[in-house]
Amino acid sequence: MIVDFKFKNIIIGFIFTFLLSFCSPKGEVENHSIILKKIYKILYFLHPIPIKINNDFSKKVYKKYFENLDFQKRFFLKKDLEYISYYREKIDDYWINGDPIFFNITINRFYQRIKEVENFCFKILKKPFDFNKKEIFVPGEYKYFYPKNKEEWIEEWRKYLKYLTLMEIVTSINTKKNFFKNYKKNIWNNLFINKEKKSRKKVEEDLREYFRKLKMKKKIDWFSMYVNTIISHYDPHTIYFSTKEKENFDLNISGKTEGIGIELKDYKGYATVVKLIVGGPAWKSKKIDIGDKIIRVAKNPNSESQNIIGMLLENSVRLIRGKKGSKVKLTIQKKNGSIEEVIIIRDIIEKEEIFAKSVILLDNNNKNKYGLIHLPEFYFNPENKNGRNAAKDMKNIIQKLKKEKIKGLLIDIRNNGGGSLETVVKISGFFLGKVPIVQVKLSSGKKKIIKNKEDNILWKGPLVILVNELSASASEILAACIVDYKRGIIVGSDQTYGKGTVQTFYPLKSFLFSNNELGTLKFTMNKFYRVNGSSTQLKGVNSDIVIPNNNVSFSIKKMEKDKPNSMIWDRIDSIPYIPWKGKVDLEKIKLKSLNRLKKHQDINTIYKNIQLFEKKFIKKRNFSLNWKEFYYDNLKIKKRNENFQKLKDYLNIYGLKAYPPSYKIISKYKLKKKEWENNLLKDFQIAECVNILRDFNEN
Repeated sequence: MIVDFKFKNIIIGFIFTFLLSFCSPKGEVENHSIILKKIYKILYFLHPIPIKINNDFSKKVYKKYFENLDFQKRFFLKKDLEYISYYREKIDDYWINGDPIFFNITINRFYQRIKEVENFCFKILKKPFDFNKKEIFVPGEYKYFYPKNKEEWIEEWRKYLKYLTLMEIVTSINTKKNFFKNYKKNIWNNLFINKEKKSRKKVEEDLREYFRKLKMKKKIDWFSMYVNTIISHYDPHTIYFSTKEKENFDLNISGKTEGIGIELKDYKGYATVVKLIVGGPAWKSKKIDIGDKIIRVAKNPNSESQNIIGMLLENSVRLIRGKKGSKVKLTIQKKNGSIEEVIIIRDIIEKEEIFAKSVILLDNNNKNKYGLIHLPEFYFNPENKNGRNAAKDMKNIIQKLKKEKIKGLLIDIRNNGGGSLETVVKISGFFLGKVPIVQVKLSSGKKKIIKNKEDNILWKGPLVILVNELSASASEILAACIVDYKRGIIVGSDQTYGKGTVQTFYPLKSFLFSNNELGTLKFTMNKFYRVNGSSTQLKGVNSDIVIPNNNVSFSIKKMEKDKPNSMIWDRIDSIPYIPWKGKVDLEKIKLKSLNRLKKHQDINTIYKNIQLFEKKFIKKRNFSLNWKEFYYDNLKIKKRNENFQKLKDYLNIYGLKAYPPSYKIISKYKLKKKEWENNLLKDFQIAECVNILRDFNEN
């Protein structure tokens, strides 16, 4: 993701006259109408790729909406779709006019069906299932049609609940290979009957919890999904956030929140403490323990406590959060059953896992030191430009590494999905100085050249950038300019993610004379291009040295080119730029690494086999509900998964034999980062990067 906040002021001139015509909303329907109107106008004027809002658009939205709302086809009936299909070619008109009628009709019917399903499901679970009967359960995602009538509807749910009960039974049984060879029928039947009753009870408990949470979702949550279904047809990165969704986004991208430093999990309606953040207010107070249940919250000690039992967890968390230095009063049910009230002073809590971290790698061959920086995101604080960000942290880390007299620098941006455009430009400048970093093509057709503003080059020595298929957006800007300026070597996957678009945020209540919370639109406003004129959209950045890894799951891997409605690849004119004048011939360094790779071509064969294996067995499309067939099917799946894991493990074993780590780790980190450091000694991609840094110094 690339986010540019400077563009916000430009928006004002385009849509000011439209927004003044909106009245202050008087209710939920009015709010929804204003949100739809404003988003449509913004995208109509400012989205770089105009799309036709017509009947074809309407049909696509209609289809996708029901996939999102009822993916497993468990709630709607065929007659519901027949009734609602009247609106199938009208969504385009409702979108243009800001009319939420289609959403209201579908969501009201959805609520009605939820109540009906909840009612008959618990009736189904009161009777034992016949697991000797041979029948098949097909997950709804693989069905073409919704249930024809109520009888078929109930029958589909019966099979689903039977499937869940079977899963509970099988996972609780000893799964030895010879289990069925040695069993006595009477003993097995008794065991199975006992397990059936207990497992059916567990499914009932889980189902109650599922419906409790489902019914507590507010209309705005479903409305967000409806809006995002519509605007996803513009491009995959244009997204509407409700107010609370935007709060969570800001927390994730900044890595900071103001609270008491606990992680909560919803356990049967109770906000239960599952983790205390070391150094946080709750941890320091010694008044809260893991397993405690928070049952009431007062935003401050003088306000009335609010009962949060059964409340959606995200709403409970919002009550507990607050400004640094303020106090919150919690009523806690301790693990021993006692009830206590505690008052805790809130503070800033940092999400350490998204921040840059580093170690020194000591080369066993020549005793040189190399710096390794892991950068999970190009983080920044949307509310405070002077707050902590990736550029500041990277600068401090590089300066510290230089004092250790490192001979090379490795930056690991694998799985880094991007962040702030301004931040990545600054970081790129640490290695290139005051030069053009990236081009942006504006919606007007003009291009803007974005330069780093500082002359000082922070690191002039050997540089390697490690990427994978999930290195996206800002990560691709960094990798691209390092390649184009011939400043260093890119190692990793064949190509990066392929997201070459820039987004900006627009709060929807701007210029409205209302205090109502309308949310925020993040929308794509243009594309960025490399200094050589090529877009990274779809094609990403190609690595100089391609080394496969087994850390990306192919069953969940979706790159930009796999997403519907992605913008196309194109190019613009190159701009004048001067390649880096280094002392080392990069082509010779690459050749040395490629020669090492040639000796171990089997690693690519193993990697391709893993891809084929996972794609072939990605999902099972139907399940026998006969207990014996189900059990043996699960044994086969378990065996297949074990073989797949062995294949992945073998890739790592082979990789470490081909590229044995020839370095030690020098670190001052405490225990919480030791796991990351230990994994560095098992990472053959890191091992080859060290080999490349050694080549730089020996060339």
